[in-house]
Amino acid sequence: MAAAKSYGSLVAVRVLMGVFQAGYVPGFIYLTSFWYTKRQQAPRISLFFSAGVFAGIWSGPLAGRLQQIKGSLSGYQYIFIIEACITIALAVVMAIMLQNYPETATFLTEEERAAALRMLANDKALSYNTNYRPRQVLRALSDWTVWGYAIIFWAAVMGGTTQAIFGPTLIKAMGYTSTRAQVLSAAPSACGFASQILSMFLPRLHPRFSVWIMIFSAAACAFYAVIATVENIHVRFTFLCLSNFALSPNMPLVSVWMSNNVMGVTKKGVASACTVMLGGVAGLIGSHIYRSQDFPQYRFGHIFVCVCNAFIFVIALTLNLYFRYENRRRDARNVDFDASALSKDEVEDMCDNRPDHRYTW
Repeated sequence: MAAAKSYGSLVAVRVLMGVFQAGYVPGFIYLTSFWYTKRQQAPRISLFFSAGVFAGIWSGPLAGRLQQIKGSLSGYQYIFIIEACITIALAVVMAIMLQNYPETATFLTEEERAAALRMLANDKALSYNTNYRPRQVLRALSDWTVWGYAIIFWAAVMGGTTQAIFGPTLIKAMGYTSTRAQVLSAAPSACGFASQILSMFLPRLHPRFSVWIMIFSAAACAFYAVIATVENIHVRFTFLCLSNFALSPNMPLVSVWMSNNVMGVTKKGVASACTVMLGGVAGLIGSHIYRSQDFPQYRFGHIFVCVCNAFIFVIALTLNLYFRYENRRRDARNVDFDASALSKDEVEDMCDNRPDHRYTW
């Protein structure tokens, strides 16, 4: 991107970067299901997502400093080159350190490996030696609950993306100078980082993901409604920070919720990809909702994000009611499921339709 000489070449390289970057987030969610129990996944996925918000605290000030480098290149080129060097260096380190499965991890002793596998087996966690199952791809794509998670993720990313893209613009429109706005843009990101760290512990306080998602989406909806209607710049800035606090937990929460409920190695992999995939669509739409003709209030964009969070609330409530109904139905049937009577492939292809599986709601 630093070497691009035209708009067309810049777009082409950016598309390629998106293609190679696309598997990163769903791949991480999928990988954790091989290593951790459902209870252990939540804080780790929340910490993973918080890194992105944490980067938002530093991205504005860092970009400003890198652009001041005096050299033969333009300021934006130094941003691309230096940040890419950091990424590549970390990629090399992780390629050496990161291992795929506890069954094959070289850093575990045999006693540690046995203990880990017992713990994961009790939680029906994924196994590395299960083959790719094309049937499960269709099951994932035809499962309406998978798309429910995906829409929640899409709507949550809509708010986070627009804050990341337009944060300085929105703050500048409130009456602050460009430099001041760039510095102040770190405050909403800091609030989002704090709430994502908080989300690491929420499932331990109350293990109902849908409840937390509804609470945060309702709060975000209310905060954006205030931003869209109030004129006072200090109130608007305060609620911009509060809205990012309410927006940020829903991405890790819905990711863990999906991972907890979807069974089957292949189905879970496809569900992880579908969930995060719509987040990319949010970035495409979100870059156009804060329109120049709406300056300085940008009411259209704020109302759009407000409605997105209303969608999150409705879908989370729908999933909540469905999963509770389905759990009661399975309890009422009281089927004594004997997995040993079936082949491994038959059990695997049952996915989350296993009679002994209960949904987390």
